[in-house]
Amino acid sequence: MKALLLPLYIASALIPFTSQAHAAESLPFNAGKWEITSKASMPMMPQPIVSKDIECIREKTISAEHFAKQSGGTCKADSVRVSGKNIKWDMSCSVEGNLMVGHGSMKVNNASMKGNMTMTMSMQGMKMEMKTSWSGKRLGECN
Repeated sequence: MKALLLPLYIASALIPFTSQAHAAESLPFNAGKWEITSKASMPMMPQPIVSKDIECIREKTISAEHFAKQSGGTCKADSVRVSGKNIKWDMSCSVEGNLMVGHGSMKVNNASMKGNMTMTMSMQGMKMEMKTSWSGKRLGECN
């Protein structure tokens, strides 16, 4: 799930993550070998960071809690909503005394996934926003 977690790896440079999400707030996921492309952009970066990886994803569910645990830190996922094959969540974090807030969403099918996340923070009167999107396609079983 490394490529899928790129937005959180980038955010985790600024914030540590923990979660308040519950196990019932998850989606069924078709474990296997996935090709995942992600794109993260911030106004302070000259160009977006684009990543394309092939990974063996063994998890059979996807949740906001999973994203939070994988990045390692102290934010919390709130208002997690699951509807059909879609999951949405809000996040809030305290970063060096500043509040960072955001939201994310993801849609999962048997052979594809698509998601996005936006995080916003004000620091010393300057607003910073990071947008990340990702998509993936299942290639088959893990080797």
